Amino acid sequence: MSIFDVKCSVYRSAKDRIGTGDMTIAEFLLGERWKEPVLRLRDMVAEYGPLEAKMHEDYKLTKQQLPGATLSGLFSRRKGDCLIQHTGFVAIDIDLGDNTSIGNFGTILRTLRHRAEVAMYMRSCSGTGYFALIPLAYPEHHKEQFRALQKEYAAMGIVLDNACSDITRIRFASYDEHLYVNEQAIPYMGVDLGSQTLAPRAAVYGGHVDSMDSKVQAVETLVSKLEMHHIDITDSYNDWYRIGFALANLPNPIGRQMFHRVSAICKKYNPQECDKKFDTLQRPEKIGLGTFFHICEDYGITLK
Repeated sequence: MSIFDVKCSVYRSAKDRIGTGDMTIAEFLLGERWKEPVLRLRDMVAEYGPLEAKMHEDYKLTKQQLPGATLSGLFSRRKGDCLIQHTGFVAIDIDLGDNTSIGNFGTILRTLRHRAEVAMYMRSCSGTGYFALIPLAYPEHHKEQFRALQKEYAAMGIVLDNACSDITRIRFASYDEHLYVNEQAIPYMGVDLGSQTLAPRAAVYGGHVDSMDSKVQAVETLVSKLEMHHIDITDSYNDWYRIGFALANLPNPIGRQMFHRVSAICKKYNPQECDKKFDTLQRPEKIGLGTFFHICEDYGITLK
């Protein structure tokens, strides 16, 4: 069974609050169901530009052929208090206009492919942006998990649309012949509660690291830098083994999540093998967290 075989509510338009029924996320997003109208929209955007295209009547009529869906939930009515069941996913929007400092989508997409929590990404129906689906470890904390994601991605220079925190948000159907799918995505565990956190938040630290909370956040900073610069520090099996032992010193499940993120940068990454390897590292060992910091430093990645 696919992780996308979960039902979400489907709507005629962004203004529709009643809905037309439900579909699985797989039915709504995967495949070629909406290919023809989506390609017509993109042709118009290519011909007129994104702003002018949306003013054309043909563009408006074509987009009306595309339904919308609440990818985070199944609702009796599209209101926050009418949620029947959370799908377990949050959809994040990444618009190039909000990420001009990065320069192109290629850099962003490479980063997304290295993130263990990204289950899929694809182009928006207009072709001017991308969206991704991320499974949540604590869907009852939808907004708080999104805020943690937003901060974590901001540390990598990626801006996520604030509106994605809305569980009732509509996502229009799309098509992408090059969509990325990762059925083994690891549910995201970050939860931002303002002054408190249930998992690491992105931050930049320098100097001495002492408390466990500081250690967790320092590791998060280094891992984010590795992801941002696509630096693989696990290509050597011996280093991978030592990194796993070092990260096993962090509280569960944070150490495992960090091990997956570091390992995912390597082209040889296999989620099941990575999980199995981390299971074998849950025993006393003389390798401390400092080993991870030293290996990162060897690759030019520091807390400063």
